[in-house]
Amino acid sequence: MLIVTALVFALIFRAIFLQVNVAHSALIRREAKGMLSYEVRRRVCMEVVPSYVSEYPVPREVRTLVLRCAGVVLWRKISSIALPDEACAHLGDISVQEFDACFPPWLQLGQDDRVHAHV
Repeated sequence: MLIVTALVFALIFRAIFLQVNVAHSALIRREAKGMLSYEVRRRVCMEVVPSYVSEYPVPREVRTLVLRCAGVVLWRKISSIALPDEACAHLGDISVQEFDACFPPWLQLGQDDRVHAHV
């Protein structure tokens, strides 16, 4: 019984961790089928990278494919790209379409049919 309880708590804490992680990004596309939904979420930020890459934070766009069941995050896959240094001055103004082609097709806008093929 103790193992089952520990497993349930581990799953609950994982779901909370994933929800908090996903909550810091903007929804750019969603498709629902019954209780399951697929989302593509986006975040543009200055990110600290390993010191051998850069001593300073660099501008990045991060997109996440999220699978939910009844609103609970079950799984996520993250992909990010480096943005040009000039992007630092206007991170909040970068449109979703500006670097859309740099992401894999399953994270691009208007590619709903490819989301399921990737998951």
